[in-house]
Amino acid sequence: MKADHQIEDELLVLRCRQGDATAMDILLERWQERLWRYALRRTGDEAAAWDVLQEVSLAIARDIRRLETESAFAIWAYRIADNKSRDWIRQHARRRKREALFAEQWLIDREDDPKLHDRISELEEAVPRLPQADQTLLTLRYQNGLSIDELARMLEIPAGTVKSRLFHAKQRLRKLIENRHER
Repeated sequence: MKADHQIEDELLVLRCRQGDATAMDILLERWQERLWRYALRRTGDEAAAWDVLQEVSLAIARDIRRLETESAFAIWAYRIADNKSRDWIRQHARRRKREALFAEQWLIDREDDPKLHDRISELEEAVPRLPQADQTLLTLRYQNGLSIDELARMLEIPAGTVKSRLFHAKQRLRKLIENRHER
């Protein structure tokens, strides 16, 4: 960081510690991109990075008066971002574990359900008749459990495009199954 930027940050921190809300807005705006990029590198998820940044901003605003020296702001802010990113990663891992356990229990509970077996057979028969791109997308999403953001990163397309492609792939799958019932 350039010395003049560091001095400006230190002056802003000093003003923040004195209760200057405008200085807080300016400081957070100056650090927003750096802290977001750090959170993105830690979480690997754009939406998560925004959530983490919000948590970091709240922590900075709440606790800046406890910061002992203005020159320590950068290290302090990155430490907060690291802790909040780590919290998000832990929560995300716990949520995925809960979802996997729920899915496993759901399958066990429905093991003897003949309607479920028929539905699975219909899907197994219809999916191979879809275009290859649809098959891949549906398999990655629903069999492998990849999130929209993970698919977007993997396919190098925006998350909105992934959602749109999934929607259309499911529509084509639904149509194949409906056509089978009409015969």
